[in-house]
Amino acid sequence: MASSEIMNLEELHFLGIKVVYKDMIDQGYEVLNVRKELDINPQILAKKDDQFYAVVVKTGYYPEMGIVLPEIIQQVREMGRKRNALCYYASVGIANANGKTEKEMARPVVGGEYYINYKGIIPFPELKAKLPSINKED
Repeated sequence: MASSEIMNLEELHFLGIKVVYKDMIDQGYEVLNVRKELDINPQILAKKDDQFYAVVVKTGYYPEMGIVLPEIIQQVREMGRKRNALCYYASVGIANANGKTEKEMARPVVGGEYYINYKGIIPFPELKAKLPSINKED
């Protein structure tokens, strides 16, 4: 592999956001705001059919996909309640399309070609109530 500049986390994250943004536009969403900072959630605020959407985008290096941590889900869910927005997340995986080995594929380069693993925006999972512990006594 040529000695090209490997994408840092911010560049990888922004590429993932661009993938989700384009998909949402193609699906008829009106994107109202995009935040590319790693520590700001949600990344995309959108509207479709008079409904607001808050979308958290997380991106990972091949073979991983971006993951949304439970505390982020809680934080964004609370923001969504206040603004009457449905909360979604998008998990994106980026691979270097010119990589010949697993290691090279896990190192996408700036301005390179990519394989994108993305399955669309997904509603936040429902919170499961904590069940009381059951102590079995013999």
